[in-house]
Amino acid sequence: MFDLDRWLKRLWLVNGALLLALLVFGIGALIVEWLSGTFSRRNAVIAPDTAASASARPRAVRFSPPRRVLGTSTRIVVVRYGKGQQGADFASGAALSGSGFYSYSEGRDADGPVVNLLFVDGTKPGRMLLDRPAYVGGFDYPYDRADSLERWITYRIAFEDTNHDGQLDGDDERDLYMSDLDGTNLRRVLPADMQVLETSPVGDGRHVIVTALEVPKDWHGSDEELPQRAFLYDVRAGVLTPHAALDSLALKAARLLGRP
Repeated sequence: MFDLDRWLKRLWLVNGALLLALLVFGIGALIVEWLSGTFSRRNAVIAPDTAASASARPRAVRFSPPRRVLGTSTRIVVVRYGKGQQGADFASGAALSGSGFYSYSEGRDADGPVVNLLFVDGTKPGRMLLDRPAYVGGFDYPYDRADSLERWITYRIAFEDTNHDGQLDGDDERDLYMSDLDGTNLRRVLPADMQVLETSPVGDGRHVIVTALEVPKDWHGSDEELPQRAFLYDVRAGVLTPHAALDSLALKAARLLGRP
């Protein structure tokens, strides 16, 4: 005789086992995600601590082999944050690669983000580009004969923890900087209320076109609502001027799409 009560109990038992398995799987997935975020955070640049002791233990950074900067005897070395602390597992980081005007984009190496650049020249003492913690989201320098007119290096650097999450990374505001080919004369290009988008050398060995978003103070809206501006930067003189012709044409294009 068919026992309905017994079969219902078995069905509930099977459903309970399935729900328990799903619960365990979900908890496991959350733990993996949390651990992943924890290790990713370790590999980010810790924001500067002004109260830290000068005797703090040095971090085991990773650095690339020196690579020649075109037209000079200077060689550039990329310094990355490194995943571990100083110890037996220390090893040099990945080498630079590519040709033409060398360009670095953030997040492409397992040894962590770029935090500094070193400039060496034979047996001379050499120098560091930066003297404080930073996140270098991108940089480029002349590497091939086609770029022989460019006598500067361009960087996008975050010095401040602008989103207040305790670390410096791609979520923080990066400012546009330039230096001479030997790493000297580092200077900021755009004013504080401008957010860099792109840079493009004019080709005369002196000027660079810079496009940027104009960000009002205490802005909390979307970047899509911000006006875009164009500038002409005189690298030799260190002078930034509005690119009036390009701005004027862009404004005409915007008016064609204007709304009532």
